[in-house]
Amino acid sequence: MWRLWNFFKRIRPHFLRLFLIIVIVIGIAFRFVALDGKIYWHDEVYTNLRAAGYTSQQFAQEFYQNRIVSPVDLLKYQQLKPGSTPLDTLNSLATEDPQLSPFYFLLARGWMFLFGHSIIASRFLPALISLISLPLMYLLAWELFQSSQTALLATAFLALSPFDILFAQTARQYSLFTLMVIVSSYCLLKAIRWRHFLFWGGYSLACIFGLYTHILFGLTIIGHGAYILLLSMESSPSFRRKKRFPFSKLLLEFVVAVAIAILAFSPWLIILINNLQQAIDVTNWSSYPISLLNLSKFWILSFTSVFVDINFDFNSIQMYLLRLPFVILILLALFQISQQTNRQTRLFIWTSILVPFLILALPDVLLGGGRSAVTCFLIPCFPALQLAVAYLFSTHIQSNKISLIDGEIFWRGLLAIVFTFSLISISMSANSQSWWHQVPSNKIPLIARHLNQNKSVNMIVDQGIDYTNLGNIISLSYELNPNIKLFMVNSEPNLLLLPIGQKVFVFNPSQELRQRIESKKYQLEKVDPQIQLWELK
Repeated sequence: MWRLWNFFKRIRPHFLRLFLIIVIVIGIAFRFVALDGKIYWHDEVYTNLRAAGYTSQQFAQEFYQNRIVSPVDLLKYQQLKPGSTPLDTLNSLATEDPQLSPFYFLLARGWMFLFGHSIIASRFLPALISLISLPLMYLLAWELFQSSQTALLATAFLALSPFDILFAQTARQYSLFTLMVIVSSYCLLKAIRWRHFLFWGGYSLACIFGLYTHILFGLTIIGHGAYILLLSMESSPSFRRKKRFPFSKLLLEFVVAVAIAILAFSPWLIILINNLQQAIDVTNWSSYPISLLNLSKFWILSFTSVFVDINFDFNSIQMYLLRLPFVILILLALFQISQQTNRQTRLFIWTSILVPFLILALPDVLLGGGRSAVTCFLIPCFPALQLAVAYLFSTHIQSNKISLIDGEIFWRGLLAIVFTFSLISISMSANSQSWWHQVPSNKIPLIARHLNQNKSVNMIVDQGIDYTNLGNIISLSYELNPNIKLFMVNSEPNLLLLPIGQKVFVFNPSQELRQRIESKKYQLEKVDPQIQLWELK
């Protein structure tokens, strides 16, 4: 028995390293598996629309004119606008989506110019960006823990993370957002360690790109600010007597670096302020009240999605029973960080997770809203969460203990179980046409399936009751057969233009369109309770 144990001790470092490298390779491969397997959903449609230099107003003026068109006609708004320049992309964002920072959309425009606008090409860009995060996560973990094993574990968790793979395959700015959080955190730790202006310059540059990637990168900066402030405070009686910051120079260096970043971001900040009402209008969905119970459910699903993402019904008890062990694992990791690491390390982990989360969650709890229920908005929290869990496993895996619960064999087995659940999650996602993150387009496959089973169909489409119809009808156009015709109507639809003797459906109609149809003695019959599609009778 002891000979076997000694042999295991000799080979375990190499075996674990090989195992983690295999996990990382699997995670890399899954970023490129079935890139076109899922529907090209509402938000991705808008990525192409903005990058191509179009506006939704131009789309409405061309199509919502009582016209019968083919689905392929709508897809021209997914490719570069003839004669357009990057200024058209900036103008599209500034006038209609000013809350979205432009960096990713300009990258997407350049990518579209080089490689086209297909679904695979559009999603290949964020998948590539997500690969850059992996070595940088290794560097960040090394800088924080000075342990190659912990760094490799953190990289493996990021590589096989269901959340990160899901958004690596989404033509939006979220994989770039994750990259900027990791890069800025690494630069900050290097700047604190070496106190050299070059590292502070790197941090400032990372913050500039972070802000130009997503406005909520500001949460990361605030979290870093809280970290620096706490580092600058001395928890001894001498601090209370002297009433000063012993490391005030560190705080000053941080403030200067952030001030430079904000100054560089000010042109877009001015655009946002000048178009603030438009930004409020297109994001008013985030202010809809959500009960504390449902908020808690969203938080559980969001924070565990970096390890497991098996898609049950939102109200299914199985969903939360499955996630409960991962919640316990996260809490245990944070407890161990608090107990076993130095002050600088535990402050970094706690401020990186808690500060961004509380800034989003407290207004939701106190004032109402659902900002913290949006998993993507919590991206600033996730790298630190993965670092904490990596540290937990690293300390127990090399503990040299053989006890049942605290022994390294138990923890290696637990690590294998965590990775197994991650692998199951990403495999299920890879074989699905839609996933939870694709709301409000996740029912598009059902609608397309229902329409495509008919030989000849006309579907009435107007601007709908919210901002989603444009994105969803283009998303649906990717899936429809050529024989399906779209009757794009304005506020005064002329139903006499519809061909006689063919089935007619209505897609997510506005209240005005419903009234117009009913005034003509037609009836609307919903074809399926799950989807926003009615048949005209």
